[in-house]
Amino acid sequence: MQVNDKAFKLAQLKARASRIVAFDNMQQILVPVFMVNHWGLVYVNLASQLLYFDDGLTSQVPSTALPCVKEALSLLLELYPHHPSLQAEFWHSTQNFKRFGMPSQVPIDNKMIGVGSCGIGVIMAARDFIRTGPATVNNINWRYCNMDEHRKDLMLQILRWGGHHT
Repeated sequence: MQVNDKAFKLAQLKARASRIVAFDNMQQILVPVFMVNHWGLVYVNLASQLLYFDDGLTSQVPSTALPCVKEALSLLLELYPHHPSLQAEFWHSTQNFKRFGMPSQVPIDNKMIGVGSCGIGVIMAARDFIRTGPATVNNINWRYCNMDEHRKDLMLQILRWGGHHT
């Protein structure tokens, strides 16, 4: 979204949106956000017209995140002018993101959580939003202190997706 070529942005969004079988029924959008050496997640609740951002360190939202999300939503409306959840154009009046309750990544004891935990946290939060939608907000049950187990579970899932027997 940080390039100045609108046609390129439209083409990229259209290519991704065209893979969604029931695009007109889409109620949420998830956007991983890379910050310097850290990951966060944007959750767009189209049905409730709310924008969320969170990460495990309660970092400040990158200054480019909100303008990029607003532009992407405007471009999606341009591509899909009849999408029912985009009609309200709610994002124009949105001034900031709400927090969705990502668990704290700050270590509470001497046990290191480890490099890459933020990325796995983003994957797990995205999984929760995919499974339970807006009920995930302020209702995430996993914790970073169990990251060894979460890493193992994610690797086993990747192996299953690859067709390997575990």
